[in-house]
Amino acid sequence: MKKMWRKAVLDILANTGALGKESAEYIRRHNVRMHFRKYSKSTGARWFLCRNISLNTRYYSPDTAFGDQGMLSLLVHEVHHLKQGIWTALSVYGELDAWQVGFRFYKSVHPVRLHAAIEEMLTLPLNYDRNNLRQAAKLMQDYAGKGYHINWLPLYPLHKEVKYWLTRKIPK
Repeated sequence: MKKMWRKAVLDILANTGALGKESAEYIRRHNVRMHFRKYSKSTGARWFLCRNISLNTRYYSPDTAFGDQGMLSLLVHEVHHLKQGIWTALSVYGELDAWQVGFRFYKSVHPVRLHAAIEEMLTLPLNYDRNNLRQAAKLMQDYAGKGYHINWLPLYPLHKEVKYWLTRKIPK
């Protein structure tokens, strides 16, 4: 069942535009495992260093339609984190990048107006302006709720955050 489910989801993802194809190929090439686990309401899915993606059972299960746009966009989002690497993925900058990639993908397959916080986040530039990243974090919490602990992450990838605090120079 698991292999059939995985194959069906990846086949659909691969046929959902260039980014879907790229994400499905990444999952296959890197043997990313996918499973389900219950998380807080503010979490749709999670990635793990051991190349796992876990979908929240509050929203998804093996019975979810293979082509569910929300599920597919979460897979794209989490694959993007795996590509970023741990230091970027565990930063507000990395989250903004992945949220923008995931929601732009979602809008490409389901062109609707999203939550106002998401629509505003999609207009933010992906840069190292600290005020911009603070605004992104606020918008993420406006959408996901206070249980989404974006405030626990550094604004920049950790090595860049440390360098900023030592030099006060904004990364390029």
